[in-house]
Amino acid sequence: MNFRIIVVDDDRAVRRMLAGIIENHGLGEVVAEAADGEEAEKKIIVMNPDIALIDLLLPSKDGIEVIRESRGKGATTNFIMISQVEAQDMISKAYQAGIEFFVHKPINVTETVNVISKVEELIKLKTTFMKIKETVSGLGTLERFEKDKPEMTKVDLLLAELGILGETGSEDIKILVENFDLFKDTASNLQEIYRFLQEYYIKTRRKKSTDLKAIEMRIRRAITKALSNIAAMGMEDFEGEQFLKYAPVLFEFREVKKHMDFLRGKTCEGGKINIKKFLEGITFLCKK
Repeated sequence: MNFRIIVVDDDRAVRRMLAGIIENHGLGEVVAEAADGEEAEKKIIVMNPDIALIDLLLPSKDGIEVIRESRGKGATTNFIMISQVEAQDMISKAYQAGIEFFVHKPINVTETVNVISKVEELIKLKTTFMKIKETVSGLGTLERFEKDKPEMTKVDLLLAELGILGETGSEDIKILVENFDLFKDTASNLQEIYRFLQEYYIKTRRKKSTDLKAIEMRIRRAITKALSNIAAMGMEDFEGEQFLKYAPVLFEFREVKKHMDFLRGKTCEGGKINIKKFLEGITFLCKK
């Protein structure tokens, strides 16, 4: 995905520096520059770039005004605020206006690269979420889907809605859900669950690594991706049906909110997953 970026700053040297960082690190294409708020707003509305790096203090119209008015006129651009201002109330206003991250001046190359990379990852997650949403909308209700596509099971649909059906660990999760009643009372910890899966693969002669660590990593990666997708759903629509259906059942809700803050760049650490809760939750949803 080639990201389209606009750089907005009244200092030409800063614009050149940011454009150089973007180009030298392969972060996307700088499609426009602007030196004041009025010019920036017009270009953002017309071009609707993926990302705008925008200074807080601009001539004619400040960065916060530009963001609010651009969003009000339909722009879906992701904003990164750049400023020397460190006043907490101004930073809070910037986040309320809709910025994703805040970069302090003077420009630090490492910080700038990391922030732009995080925003681009966030855009990818949002895109994934929208594709999932479109796919599920196209399928209609679960009952209709099961009628039209009998080869797909309920757990397949749930994994698809979570955006992890294609993950390597999704097969492990599916088998555990389908056989949950066989080990739920005897497996007191995760290692025993992984051993159940190991024995299952050996008995059924599946072409799958039966190493316990490999099994754990496959499952952990898939569930972690599900958490990221759910967090992206929440950022898109915190009261959305899909988000409210999955977030509290599959994860600790505080960890979902923590992961949302991580994706927004407000924290350095994402939310944690609880594998047993996820398996219990998805099994419960399959039986509803």
